[in-house]
Amino acid sequence: MNQLRFLEDATVVYRVSRAPERRVFYVDVGNMPKAKAEQYLKDIMTKYRNKLTYDASTGEVRDATKHLSMLEDFWMPRRGDTNKSTEITTLPAGQNLGQMEDVLYMEKKLYRALGVPVSRLEPTQGFSLGRASEITRDEIKFDKFIQKLRAHFSMLFDELLARQLTLKGVCNLEDWKNFREDIRYTFTKDNNFAELKDAELAANRLNLLVMIEPFVGRYYSKRWVQQEILRFTESEIEEMEKQIEKEADEMAKEAEQTLAAQPGVAQQPGVSPTEGGPTPLNPEQDKDEVNNRFQQQLGGGPKKP
Repeated sequence: MNQLRFLEDATVVYRVSRAPERRVFYVDVGNMPKAKAEQYLKDIMTKYRNKLTYDASTGEVRDATKHLSMLEDFWMPRRGDTNKSTEITTLPAGQNLGQMEDVLYMEKKLYRALGVPVSRLEPTQGFSLGRASEITRDEIKFDKFIQKLRAHFSMLFDELLARQLTLKGVCNLEDWKNFREDIRYTFTKDNNFAELKDAELAANRLNLLVMIEPFVGRYYSKRWVQQEILRFTESEIEEMEKQIEKEADEMAKEAEQTLAAQPGVAQQPGVSPTEGGPTPLNPEQDKDEVNNRFQQQLGGGPKKP
């Protein structure tokens, strides 16, 4: 960053010093001695040169011809050439003042050192939340870099919070060790590329699950599909089965309450309430039916009685 700042300052100084055009005065001093030639040139320079400056404290405009700046004209003595006398020429300004390759190179190097994607330097490139194929690799690496920094800051926050609570007398170190694992830090999520990547992977897995579902129970087992296609861990599989059983029980209870609310239906399980309508089930049969439907959705086939 310091090198980039130095390079930018040097570029500004070069542009300011080389941007204006200057005049070069070649004054013919003839055969004058050196001292007289210098005095003659100085007199002419003082006579024809003026520099008006504005004094902000007094509001006056004064002539400051004492100091010679690099942005002003040049006065050069000339002698010994009979073909040339006093001459005034124009010194052209710099021709390559618009080139910024060196500054851009240092800026990209700085962004690369900070972990920021170099594509963010281009102002013409817009932000698009499209498919995962449009996500650049630099954005994924930058998101991982941010997650790593947040993990380091979480450790710092834990240390600061432990000292604060201990010094304030809220708890001691033993109590802090007990509930330290229950503390979580929620950071503002400003990068959706990781979410888009996860959504794309989940969509591909579900599409593959639809393709392989007719073969579950014949060539592939339910556990293999959960582990290899859906990428579930053992703990996730157990948790999913518990949740499915819980939801099945809840649906069975709702079905029981619905059947109980209809008079005459539960007492005649084998008779259709309307001509040509479906035969209602008793609560136990309805519970088994709900479980069979969940098993069929998971690809395990109907539950055997």
